[in-house]
Amino acid sequence: MLQDLIHLRDLPLLLLACLVFLSFFFLIRAILMFLANPERQTQRRLKQRLKGLDGIDPATATQTLLKKSSLQQSLFDQILDRIRLADQLELILRQANLSWKTGTVFLLFGLSGMGGGLIGLSRWGLWGGLAGGVLGLFIPYKILVIKGKRRLQQFERQLPDALDLLARGLRAGHAFPAGLQQVAKEMPDPLGTEFSKVYTEISHGMDFNTALLGLCDRNDLQDLSFFTTAVLIQRETGGNLTEILEKISHLIRERFKLRNQIKALTAEGRLSGIILILLPPVLAMILMIINPEYESQLFSHPLGQLMCVAAVFFQLLGMVCIHKIVNIKV
Repeated sequence: MLQDLIHLRDLPLLLLACLVFLSFFFLIRAILMFLANPERQTQRRLKQRLKGLDGIDPATATQTLLKKSSLQQSLFDQILDRIRLADQLELILRQANLSWKTGTVFLLFGLSGMGGGLIGLSRWGLWGGLAGGVLGLFIPYKILVIKGKRRLQQFERQLPDALDLLARGLRAGHAFPAGLQQVAKEMPDPLGTEFSKVYTEISHGMDFNTALLGLCDRNDLQDLSFFTTAVLIQRETGGNLTEILEKISHLIRERFKLRNQIKALTAEGRLSGIILILLPPVLAMILMIINPEYESQLFSHPLGQLMCVAAVFFQLLGMVCIHKIVNIKV
């Protein structure tokens, strides 16, 4: 009880230290990025040239019709724009079809990690606080990744039907943008939404190739890259686009069949992996219920703690190995 009170007394100091560290970290990071930016001198010379042009207002000359990214709306977001992790997180948000700002997501991760760290620190001490902080950071990130993967999988399942619909429209004499509009109206989300974005971008004057490449950037799928590459090549060299789309649709369906066959053949290995992964923690919980005094020595003795760390390490190593064995890419 006394140790818990001591830990609770130290919580304000720990929070203050964390806030001071984060403030100085982002301040120093921003100063270094500003000084090390190689484009700063180029932008300065460009602004001087624009000011020297007669009849051009510099404020008007720097405007753009393109929609600004969510990373260009605050100083904190501009700092995150220089971090490669921010680009990866923004891609995950686009794949999950979320319009959140990247800075807001980072703030959510920070609050979640701080909350998990405080809970672990108040109940299990320093190591519990570290584990709770890492878990608090990992859980929301994993939720976003799972949401994005599910949306991509649904997009991939809808792609063959969309290509068939697009090919029938082209065979009936419609132009390719009109075929995109038809697919956007007929197909549900997420494929209909993504094709609707492409059609809107092309209708508003965006380059055809840029719109299709943007579709690939938002949806990182190999089958979709086949489609966009074939369309871009056909626009440059010519050819029967209808026949190409039908062959790509057939290829995607054959890949689905092969993937399902592989899942059926590796079902036994995946089930064995799940049993081997769940067996140690389940047995530990059962033993804790049956004889808690016997198992408590494993966590209180230094040698037992070392054995627990080694067991967790080899458990994670086994999970990675089993995943590599049963996960066969097609």
